[in-house]
Amino acid sequence: MMNVSASGKPVSLIRKRTYFLGIILSAMIFSLPAQVPVTTNKHFAIGSYGRVGIARGDQIQYPRPLNLNGMGSIGGRMEEIDYFELATALRFAPVSGTSDTTNITIQARFAFYTTQGQIIGNVTSKSYGGITTALPELFAEAKNIRGSPWSVWIGARFFRGDDIHIIDHFYFDDHSSQGFGVQYKHTQFSIMFPGAVDTTSTLPPYFYLNIVNGTPVLGLRNRSVYILEQILPVKNGYLKFLAEYHRLAAGTASDTATNFNYPADHGYVLGGKYKQNLSTRLPGSFYDVSIRFGTGIANGGDGGGSKTFLTYGGPNLETQRFKKAWSIAITQSILWNVSTRYSVNAYCIFTKSKGASDSLNTTSDYRGRPVFNRKTDFAIGARGTWYVKDWFHLLHELDFSSRKDGTQDPAQMVKFSIAPTLVPNGKRDVWSRPHFRLVYSLARYNQFATDHLYSPYLAQAGSKRWGHYFGVKTEWWLW
Repeated sequence: MMNVSASGKPVSLIRKRTYFLGIILSAMIFSLPAQVPVTTNKHFAIGSYGRVGIARGDQIQYPRPLNLNGMGSIGGRMEEIDYFELATALRFAPVSGTSDTTNITIQARFAFYTTQGQIIGNVTSKSYGGITTALPELFAEAKNIRGSPWSVWIGARFFRGDDIHIIDHFYFDDHSSQGFGVQYKHTQFSIMFPGAVDTTSTLPPYFYLNIVNGTPVLGLRNRSVYILEQILPVKNGYLKFLAEYHRLAAGTASDTATNFNYPADHGYVLGGKYKQNLSTRLPGSFYDVSIRFGTGIANGGDGGGSKTFLTYGGPNLETQRFKKAWSIAITQSILWNVSTRYSVNAYCIFTKSKGASDSLNTTSDYRGRPVFNRKTDFAIGARGTWYVKDWFHLLHELDFSSRKDGTQDPAQMVKFSIAPTLVPNGKRDVWSRPHFRLVYSLARYNQFATDHLYSPYLAQAGSKRWGHYFGVKTEWWLW
């Protein structure tokens, strides 16, 4: 006879439900530690660089930069477009005790900017040109491992040294891309794997044409860059030596058409840099000079940048290689804090590059499109900072820049900028930020630049000898 409870339900059914409920409660209890935790990590840092503002040109348009084509911010950066970086870093504490001085960091940096000269606040990702989002940094780094002089890093990063700030030019050793590096004291070895799929640029040396169903599409040729850097400390400064070897993979018959079966290629870079800290009443003064020579596919350094892996010029169309290509880059810069009331930052840059073709003017790329095979860049300039008050600085800058493509006459520009600047943190220092600037720039172009619209500004405003820029700008960084 079946037992019945007071409620009239069979006892076995009640037991089954009780067991089932117990199993559910147990599962819930034991699963609690597996739930996604609320973040309580306090080993976190955040940093930022940015610039934003509004401007007007002499035709009541939002003006383009006054600098010459192909030179980026070389010639002065007062008219740079809006740009924003946000960097986050996670710090890991060693678990082997307080005596362990290992510094462990994982860092990600996000960059946002427009590509059509728009005000960044007026566009979205759906707008024409839109907002470009990039992730130039995502890497892990361990410094001074277990108190030793060994360090290691892996990932994508801004892998570069000093810049000439007033022209936003990272000279000599800008290897920024993705890879890894190992450092022992002042010696560092790294391998980088740069690659950029940009179908608007000339085709190789980065690409071969991969024929898919009879349709040519771009395939990425993987480049490896092997880098050895050595720093020798000297009194009040250092010497730095640089050596690079570039290797570019071949396109094989199995993945490309025969006439686009590009052979493997390579290139070399050698360079040296000297930096000397200067003793002045207001600290921070220095002088530096660098020279770098690159050959083959490592002859890069154009567009205002210095990356050697961005190969310049055209190939030898008979061998389809860059064997005879070369480039030399020389820079000098000085920051002299003359007194507590005045500082001057000056620079000089010379770059001469040639592709692998025998032509001294234009040649063809792999697809028959014309490209210049030789160019010479020269620029010299200085920015003065008058500390009128702790919180009010008067920036004034004079630049001369020249660009000669092939056998053409050089395009040249002289530019003067003045920027009364509010510095709310009240520090007499050229690196003090944020800046709130009222900017006026006046440029004078030579006849060749005028006739050939050899500037983003001239391309917008038309052929003229004078260019004007008036804006209200801010710039900041916090690291």
